[in-house]
Amino acid sequence: MNAGNMKDKTVLVIGGSAGIGLEVARMALELGAKVHIASRGKSAAGKNLPGAVHHVCDAKSDASLKALFETVGSVDHVAMTVHESAARLGIDTTADKMGLGAAAEYADGKFWSQYRVIKAALPHLSRDGTITLTSGVASRATMANHSAISAVNASIEACARQLASELAPRRINVVAPGVTATTTYDAMAPDLKEQFVQRIAALVPLKRIALAEEVALAYIFAMQCGYMTGSTLDVSGGQLVA
Repeated sequence: MNAGNMKDKTVLVIGGSAGIGLEVARMALELGAKVHIASRGKSAAGKNLPGAVHHVCDAKSDASLKALFETVGSVDHVAMTVHESAARLGIDTTADKMGLGAAAEYADGKFWSQYRVIKAALPHLSRDGTITLTSGVASRATMANHSAISAVNASIEACARQLASELAPRRINVVAPGVTATTTYDAMAPDLKEQFVQRIAALVPLKRIALAEEVALAYIFAMQCGYMTGSTLDVSGGQLVA
């Protein structure tokens, strides 16, 4: 395996119709990969990214994932960027106000959906293939109103560490983004969103939130670096050392 060589490799980005996932797909295409994008609904991703093949898939459905991988066939790299909006579910709150049903929905959408993808991918993943999951900086950083969110993110990272041994020589890693300029926080009222972004930007050493393309580079690195598995790549602007 040549480091950096993705020419003619098959890359599947689940959650790739926008934001970080779309940037991962774009970079993989530029590196010569054959790129498939899967998302829950019809999108303009195919038009915005000529050369990528778009599929409709619900990561909460075993049947939908099975059909997706049967259509794509053999795959070399799987990147999972699907998430649930904590703001939409209202779980970015204190424990006394936490809706446990909403927290369970968040866990299903973020942790269990990624586990479903792992199970669905394995029969189709090449011997030196990779799976890259998504957690978040809240797994290890202390952030207000993030008790449920941090627990889900930490579970993703712990799962990958355990699976690294089980899946070898195939590799599995995690990207832990900090707050990123995507649609994730659009469920928040505009003024509250702006206050949140400004508060986070003030905390991190780089004094700004991330761009989607900056975070996407970590997924590409995880695919290319043949001697890395069970690792979590932090792209948080230094939030963990602030």
